[in-house]
Order: sequence, then C-alpha cells, then structure tokens
Amino acid sequence: MNPFFENIEFARPLFLWLFCALPLLWLRAGDRRWLVLTLRMFIAALLIITLADPQAVHETHQSEQRIFAYDLSQSVSASMRRWMAQATQELGPSEKDSVFVFGADAKPVRNLGEAGLVNNGGAARIDSQQTNLENLLSKLLELPAAPRSLFLFTDGWQTEGDVERLIPAAAAAGLKIYPILPSERQPISNVAVTKLLAPAQAESGENVNLRVVLENQNDRTIEGSLVLKRNGQVFRTERIKLPPGSQTLSYQTAPDNTALNVFQVNFTSKNSDDDRFQADNHAMAWLSVRLKAKILLINGRSGAGSHLEQIIKRQGFDLTVRTAETAPAPAGFKVIIFNNAEREKFPAGFLAAAERQVAEGAGFMMLGAENSFAPASYRHTPIEKLLPLDPKEPPKPEEKTRAVVLVIDKSGSMREDNRIIYAKEAAKAVARQLKDADLLGVVGFDEKPFVVVYLETMARLRGRIDTQIDRLKPGGQTYFLPAIREARQQLDRVNAARKHVILLSDGMDSIARTRQGEVIGQVIDMKNDSKIITSAVAISSDADVATLKRISKEGGGLFHHTTDPASLPKIVLEQLQE
Repeated sequence: MNPFFENIEFARPLFLWLFCALPLLWLRAGDRRWLVLTLRMFIAALLIITLADPQAVHETHQSEQRIFAYDLSQSVSASMRRWMAQATQELGPSEKDSVFVFGADAKPVRNLGEAGLVNNGGAARIDSQQTNLENLLSKLLELPAAPRSLFLFTDGWQTEGDVERLIPAAAAAGLKIYPILPSERQPISNVAVTKLLAPAQAESGENVNLRVVLENQNDRTIEGSLVLKRNGQVFRTERIKLPPGSQTLSYQTAPDNTALNVFQVNFTSKNSDDDRFQADNHAMAWLSVRLKAKILLINGRSGAGSHLEQIIKRQGFDLTVRTAETAPAPAGFKVIIFNNAEREKFPAGFLAAAERQVAEGAGFMMLGAENSFAPASYRHTPIEKLLPLDPKEPPKPEEKTRAVVLVIDKSGSMREDNRIIYAKEAAKAVARQLKDADLLGVVGFDEKPFVVVYLETMARLRGRIDTQIDRLKPGGQTYFLPAIREARQQLDRVNAARKHVILLSDGMDSIARTRQGEVIGQVIDMKNDSKIITSAVAISSDADVATLKRISKEGGGLFHHTTDPASLPKIVLEQLQE
C-alpha cells in the first residue's frame, strides 16, 4: 500500500457511513446512461470523503529531556540535601540532563556538582530565605517547547508564589512533574507552632485552659522561649526545651473583662539555625467571654460584709468591695449596695452619681443598722429618693409588765434541810429581780391556801416585801388545787403582758392524789383562757415529780427538780427569765 494512504486519518469518520446510501442512486436511475450514473457516483463519493475531513498524519520522534531541580532554601536541612544527592544517583543522571537550583529565585547550574547538595556550594547563587516554586516553573516554561520530565526535590514548604497557577501551562507545554520525596520523613531545621487551642466560650473571671501544640522537626532537642499574649499584652513568658516531634503545653489564665479575647503565642529559638522557617512560629485563638454583672459593695468598715461577699461571688457576679472613703465612681456597675455605710464618709458627689446610675437602670440596695437607717442618716440626700421608705425616728418599744405569783408549799416537811428558808430566799430574789412596774404575789399553802403577799406592783412592795415573806411557817399537809386557784384569782384581777405562776413543793399532794385530773385541768384552763403560764419546782427526792412535771408541761411552763434546797433561788430566777 502506498505509504501516503497509511498516514491518512479522518477527523469525522461517521460521515463514511454515507457510502452505504450510494446504491440508491442506481435504483432511482431508471434508463439513464451508465456514464452519467458513474459520474454522479464519483461526485457523491468525493462529497462524502470531504465531509469526513481526511488529514495526513506524520510521526516525529524526539528524545525527552530530563530536568533535576533542587530546593536549597534554608528550610532544607543538611540531611535532606544528602538524601537528595543519594536519590539523584539512583535515577542515573547523565550529561544531557539539565540541573536547576531554587529558593526565592531559580537558576540553572552546569552539573550536579555545582548544585551544592553536599558542600553547599550552590546555595550561594540563590536567595535561600524563601521557597518559590512558581519562579522555578516560570523559568522552565521559558525554555523552547520540548517534551521534558521534571524531577523535583523539595520539602514542599512554599513560602512565596502560587505554583498551582502554572500547573495547566506546564501540562500544555509537555512538562511532566515528578515530586521526589523520601520514604521516611527527614529532619529539617524548623520548629512550628501548629495550634493554639482555646475554648469557644468562657465566663468572665473564670480560668480557661490554653493548649499550645509545637512540632520540633529537627533531629535533636531545641531550646527557645514561648511568649503568650492576651489582647496584645504579654501574660506568660517561658523558657522551654523541645525534644524532636510534637509537644503539647497547657497554660491557665483568666480572660480580660471584654466580650472577645484574642490570644497569641510565639516561639523564638535560642539558635536561629535550628529554626530557619519563621513564618510558622506563631498562632492565634479567639475566646468569646460571657461578661458578669458588676456589683459595687460599700461596707461601713473594712471586712464587715465578708459573708455577703461570699454569697455574691458564689452567684457568679463580678464584685468590687470598698469602704465609703475609697468608693469608686458608680458608673458601669449594675447593682450598688450600701452596707451600713455612713454618708459623711463618701467622697463629694458620690451620692448624686449613685442616684444617676440607678436612674439609668442600675439596682440599689441598702443594708445595715443605725448608719443606714437612723433618722438623720440619708435624709435630704439623693439616696433618700431611692429608698422606698422615709427615715423616721422609730417608736419607743412599749415596756411589757409581768405579773408573777409564787405558790410555796409550807407543809411540815418543808422544815427539813431548811427548805422553807431557801424557798423564802427564792421569793425575795424574785422581788429584787422585778422592775417597779411588775407585779408580785406570794401564796403559801398546806391543806388550805393563805395569801402571804397580795399581788401588787413592786413599786409599792419594795419596803415591806421581805417582812411579809418571812411570815411563812412550815406545818400541815400538801394540797395543790386550792393554792393554784387562789393564784389564778389574783392574776385574773390585773392587766399584765405576761402572767406567770411558779409552784414550789417538796412532797406528794396527799389530799388530791385521787383528783389529779382537776389540778391538770385547772392549769390547762389558766393557759388557754387567761394566758397564765404555770411552772413547777420539785424539791427533794420525795416530791411528786410526775405530777409537778405534768403541771409544767400542760401549763406551758418549765420544770426543775432539785435535791439541794440551796439552789432554789437560782432555779426560780432562771424560770422567771425564761
């Protein structure tokens, strides 16, 4: 076959299917001459071939050029360069290969020796401060068009340019790129701050935990300093030692009282040769702060409101504590509290400023005693407008009078151990304890009651009470009920805020033993109907303790039991006080 036709290709081969339709011309020809039909068939065939767009294809053979490009920037360590030299030898370089070195710029060199992979000879020809892969591809695309393979030796730390922008142009120019990377990670002279981790939100005044993640890419421990900043202000500086690999350091700090806190961390190596790539030595994190309401507590004296301070702080508020003399300007506080603070000690204009702050929406609280609520404390001051009450002189408390009737057992057993004497001394002690407006009566009893001292104010009894009490003489038996009734009758005849019957006995109620319920019913009626309290004291071990205790319980009073008559005055006074 003619070699010419071997190189023919059709751009649109689908049109060749039209040849199948040529026999239709014969069917429609009828009796036309064959010469005319042949001519028409020929013309149709030419038209079909024209539509199929035949093209002549010629093969050209050209050998592919190899280019070796080496990254000699400062981020490439000496061990990485030695690996590049070793990997290049495994690719079998030849004199026909081109060699480029690059950093911030890119330059060709004559051979691998001039690349300076081992002796660093080529590094002096280029700017090694940065790595710009875009510049390298730009240099290669300036070469005459030809198929080429680029063997790219780099650590990938591009710091300038945008190499991805030129990738389509490199493909169109027939430039095949083969990045050559070591199977194991090679140490490089770099320390990177990879992350600064902080919580998304925090409460104002509460500590937060910051975590700094650093990666030492050297093959040895590196020393340096770590600086942490909060909103541009340094709050922590630390000397650290970083072993090879990734390390996480934790720090606690309280955020500023602003809605957004910006944290920054920066690492500086002690030896600059150990950290050639400075751009990755810092990181930032943002923290949203939920601000706490500010409260101003002004105490009358230092330390006076310690318990209140603890309560407010436990509720999560931002508390400022001062005395009146050192009170700050009230602007910015949500609540102002006066805790028994004297108005004379406040700085000039403070009270008016506090009143304006409250008018703008702040809260106000007044606590304390005489310094806060005395009649003249804050009268005719701006603070008076804030209070829901008027400072007035409090009413004098009404003195409550007491009426006491001592019901003393004078049966014969009371002469034993001088019980009657101590009972009389107890009555005299009560008389000395009562005020002039109080009333005192004394009823002695055996089988029957008799009035020793009629119920009268102490103002009238002071001069003769002791003589009247001494009239008590022991004798007879013990009968509680008539004596208690006599005491009630006397108390019912007077007006007093408190009425009290105190029963002293050393024996059994032998006469009313079978009628104990009447005695109990009597004291219950006295308590409910006449508001009279009944107490009892049992003297000696022979006393009817059970009955006397029940009389005290049902009468709403107190009960004492003693075997020492000398303690009677003290016991009776205790009952009187309680």
